[in-house]
Amino acid sequence: MKVDFATFCHKGDAHRLHAPGQFKRQVESNNFEFDNTHIFYQGIHPKDYDYHRLRDESRFNISLDFVMDRSIDYILEYHDIDINKEQYSSDIDKTHTWKNHVVNHIATINRLTDIDYIVFADNDCWMVRQPEGKSWVEYGIELLQSNRDIFIVSPNDGEPERRTLRMSQQIFLVKVNDFRNANFNQPGYSGNPRDYDTMPEYHAMIEGRMEYHCRESGQFRYVLGPEFRYFHHNVLDENGHFDTDYEKLGWV
Repeated sequence: MKVDFATFCHKGDAHRLHAPGQFKRQVESNNFEFDNTHIFYQGIHPKDYDYHRLRDESRFNISLDFVMDRSIDYILEYHDIDINKEQYSSDIDKTHTWKNHVVNHIATINRLTDIDYIVFADNDCWMVRQPEGKSWVEYGIELLQSNRDIFIVSPNDGEPERRTLRMSQQIFLVKVNDFRNANFNQPGYSGNPRDYDTMPEYHAMIEGRMEYHCRESGQFRYVLGPEFRYFHHNVLDENGHFDTDYEKLGWV
């Protein structure tokens, strides 16, 4: 059985991923021996950053790849996603379109060959608590192996352990073949985000697309209990890096 780890970055946050010890911290927080790790750079080239220091510091088997704007449509269409289907477009954020929020996961899965499971994680999300000697990844694999109605497994997000159709891309484990064969073309979506109680961007992002796939396939996202806790480090410290002062952030 082979299990990989993948994270993503763009020009605005690549320097944070490459901060001394940061990538090593993110991967090792899972307390699991991954076969390979992957970093996907969107709209920038990994050679712009010190890959050799990153590799030498972490000692991981790291694969670097990048997705350029000109290849996004091809990657999505290759995965049977209709790029011409009308989607919600923000009046404020003109930089990040729904395509940017979908292509990284699709590109990663298309490049994997003999991997059984993968952990996807945004680069500002990592584990902050789990039982000694037990990784959430091990537990998640056990759940996926014994429950066909579970599509992805996530560590705890501060809410109760549960099965849910509400998805999150922040950090999750999935069977590679299940993800590769999923229908991410929004089956059952009305086309009008006002018909739903979620934020309008959600429906076109990979999160919403996973939910529509699960509604069609009869599957769910399983969120683990609070003993397996991750944290979304979306606040920056005075140096412009991820703030880990959890007491100040209201979580300890």
